[in-house]
Amino acid sequence: MEEKNPNFTERIRLLEDSVACARTDRVMTAPFYTYLPILLYKETTIADAITDWRNAIPSYLRYHRELMPDLAYGPEALFPGGAVKALDCRFVRIPGVDFPEKNIGFQVLDQEDGYMSPDEYLEYAEDPSGFLMKKILPRQFRKLAGLESLDFSQAIWQGMFYTTLGALDPRVKTAFDAILECAGVMGEQVSAGAEFAMQMAKEGIPSGVDLVTSAPFDIFNDTLRGFMNVTMDLYECPDEVLTAVNAATKIQVRYLKNQIKARPIRIIGFMLHNGFDMFMSKEQFETFYWPGLKACIDLCVENNVIPWIYVEDSYMKKLDIIERDIPAHKVIMTFTGTNDLKKVKERLGGNICLKGGLIENVIEFGTKEEVRKMVKNAIDIYAPGGGLILDCDVALDHAPMENLLTLFDTARNYMKY
Repeated sequence: MEEKNPNFTERIRLLEDSVACARTDRVMTAPFYTYLPILLYKETTIADAITDWRNAIPSYLRYHRELMPDLAYGPEALFPGGAVKALDCRFVRIPGVDFPEKNIGFQVLDQEDGYMSPDEYLEYAEDPSGFLMKKILPRQFRKLAGLESLDFSQAIWQGMFYTTLGALDPRVKTAFDAILECAGVMGEQVSAGAEFAMQMAKEGIPSGVDLVTSAPFDIFNDTLRGFMNVTMDLYECPDEVLTAVNAATKIQVRYLKNQIKARPIRIIGFMLHNGFDMFMSKEQFETFYWPGLKACIDLCVENNVIPWIYVEDSYMKKLDIIERDIPAHKVIMTFTGTNDLKKVKERLGGNICLKGGLIENVIEFGTKEEVRKMVKNAIDIYAPGGGLILDCDVALDHAPMENLLTLFDTARNYMKY
């Protein structure tokens, strides 16, 4: 059996101690990003990296070897351009293809005619897989239009033979050809990401996240119904929304369970988009959003997987729910858009590991001295008692090398309880 790099073992111990909110000799430093290595070294473009993740791997390796963060992030956050093309995706625009700029990120569009209608919540809840295959995929991917001709709901005994008649629609062959093309592209992309993670582990840096997903409620905001539509639905058809979210929760929990069984997973990231204070009242949050997310968190904890809860915008009105329900010493949380992290530390410190403390604008635009002062201040405020991993208030994608070097050097060499 291959011997683990001692730095890998040390970082895993530091991660476990940080999550357990135990005192540590130093603070873990692992800024989350999407495009930072690409923009930092200019060895490729975002457009080329989205086309093929392998174009970005040299820059990702260089970043980790030169700066030695405590957790590794690979290209998985990049939208796979080859897959977008293979399925003729209607809701994503990518650089270098849909607009000329090659070093800006992908764009996700609101596509009203690609969404489910409010009277389809119960149809989704009755048969999520069938609904997605026959309704949503044909609406959102042009080359999958033929899937609406297939119906396997009566594929039992002789019924199975008649079910195949739907495949006489020539669009069905187009759909399955596109699926095979997409699978080939994704196979290459996933292999590139896995090889990067394995190489980082050999060099002593564990993965910062092994699987990224969302809260069950957010699939309706992000993909199936749209942000503005769901906002109105919470008032106009709340019972139907809740029924659908409960069905989505069962699907999400089953998916996570299968992923955990299928491969080694240490950290699962939950990117929360629409549970924040300006969108949901505390009562709505407890009814529609929190139960599904809590079920996913509980599943992770039961299987010795660390949930990393990444909240976008302010959740200050929900702190008492988080404080009440999240199991102590098992979870990492990042609060973006929250301007009172001191209060978060006072309420959650000692029970929940906080991943944050740094301000992206200071790293991007500040002087080295301002960066040094910010890192020390973050450690002074959030490190006492343990339970801190240094990260930014938003994804760090633009930063000069001198400020990055200052950030990591200060974090490694400054500790003050």
